[in-house]
Amino acid sequence: MLHIYASILCISTLLLTPKMLLAQPGGKNTKPVQVSGGINAYAGFYTPGGISARNQSAPFGLSGSVNIILPGGISLPFSAVLGNQGSSFRQPFNQFGVSPAYKWATIHAGYRNVSFSPFTLAGHTFLGGGFELNPGMLRIGAVYGRFNKAASSTIADPEIMPTFKRTGYAFKVGYGKANNYIDLLVLRAHDDTSSISGISANPGQSVTPAENLVVGISSRLLIIKHFTVEVDAAASSYTRDMFASEVQAQGSNVLVRLFGKMITSRLSTQLTQAMQTAVGYQDKWGSVKLQYKRIDPNFQTMGSYYFQSDIQSYTAATTLNLLKGKARISGSYGIQFDNLANNKSARTGRTIGSFMVSVNPQPEFGADISLSNYGLSQKAGIRPLIDTLRIAQNNLSATVNLRYSILNNEMSHIFNVTGTHQQLSDLNQNTASNTENNNQNLNLGYFLVHNQSGFGANLMLSYTQSGLPVIDSASKGSKVKFYGPALGTNYAFLKKKLNTSANVSYLVNQQFGITGKVLTASANAGYQIGKRQSISLSFNYLSSDTGQASEKFNEFRGNLSYGITF
Repeated sequence: MLHIYASILCISTLLLTPKMLLAQPGGKNTKPVQVSGGINAYAGFYTPGGISARNQSAPFGLSGSVNIILPGGISLPFSAVLGNQGSSFRQPFNQFGVSPAYKWATIHAGYRNVSFSPFTLAGHTFLGGGFELNPGMLRIGAVYGRFNKAASSTIADPEIMPTFKRTGYAFKVGYGKANNYIDLLVLRAHDDTSSISGISANPGQSVTPAENLVVGISSRLLIIKHFTVEVDAAASSYTRDMFASEVQAQGSNVLVRLFGKMITSRLSTQLTQAMQTAVGYQDKWGSVKLQYKRIDPNFQTMGSYYFQSDIQSYTAATTLNLLKGKARISGSYGIQFDNLANNKSARTGRTIGSFMVSVNPQPEFGADISLSNYGLSQKAGIRPLIDTLRIAQNNLSATVNLRYSILNNEMSHIFNVTGTHQQLSDLNQNTASNTENNNQNLNLGYFLVHNQSGFGANLMLSYTQSGLPVIDSASKGSKVKFYGPALGTNYAFLKKKLNTSANVSYLVNQQFGITGKVLTASANAGYQIGKRQSISLSFNYLSSDTGQASEKFNEFRGNLSYGITF
């Protein structure tokens, strides 16, 4: 908690004393230190009717941000938020970190999430430090810190899932520029077995300490003019239980051959690999790209929160530019399947295809047509498939968008029409009647802008119809419909110091012979007080009537805020 309050105090001090920071010694007409940011205070109300409150009745809060630019362009951003939740104090600002940069050097400190490659360090938040250096063609980076905080259940909170403290490091060494490089990467992380009390080498315990070593490569290479190759690959040694018995590491895995001394192989250790590669060609006429991906079953890295493993896919995509850039055609097709180890009851395959045409013959008129098709099917794995349970589906989606503009010095009129059709077809006749459905949507839009005064208005009409699957006799042949208008307007008064806007929408929904209605309305106003101060006011109203007397409610809320920037 001390670092939180210290951060807030630091921001408050910076907000109150920007002139002191700017008054540091420096050359003539220079600002060695530049400070920008702001502070905002808000308060509001919330009043429900017909339902229990879904928000605090009197929300209030204070937020601030500061960005300090030191000589040479080093940027130090800070931010903090304080607010309430019911009658308790709310302090959501619980993570703080900075990444100042100067020319080719960046320093990371505090809570940071850094990405070196998709299969090694890939955005996992850690508390620690690191750096990235790119002098000339050299690419060097390293981070070290705590990836997980220790937590254990207590008498007060028995529901808490125990987790070990996890620390780790990652580094990369590479050569090249941002769009033409090759990097070698290593990540190593492990759990602290002593960070949770009462945990021992018990095979039956639910939480076990783990460790991980990942070695990878990442590259984007321009082989010849217009021809590119992309490669991301990694090999991972993941031990799920550091208390498991040690075994002799064997095999041809790159980790065993090159990093055997860094790995303690155990009965719970698994060696897996992941890779994705692409070959592309791009020129004025368009582009062609071929992609391949394979991720072994149970592939994991402690540098990422989640991975979809046990997949292999092939994808081809192309784009054509026609009529001197006034038309574009693009399309892609790919297949994907799982059960790479042949140990599942069934193998699931997916096909994904898309096609799009965009035509803009004149600046005032344009049209887009897009089609996509997603197929899903199953084949027998280690066990035969039962026809009545076999999955075989096809999902088709088609969209047409037309736009037309009337532009002149005084007024701008923009018309837009969008229609969408979606259909799920079940190719298994045994289950089709319970799963097939379709959806149609139509949106009509009109936008008006008065170029001189800045007055704007818009009108939207929408209609959506969904066909339901046959679940029972009551739903047979039923359709769900949603339709209604939405109107909005905005205008600036007092020499554009006072900006106002208002929006209202009315949506009708019909299903199973019941008609429901939803009305939403909002009004906003913002006034600029001088150059650095502003005040804003907003109101929102919601009225919902599902057609059932017990499910009718309304909500009314408002918010007033005051802000200062510097």
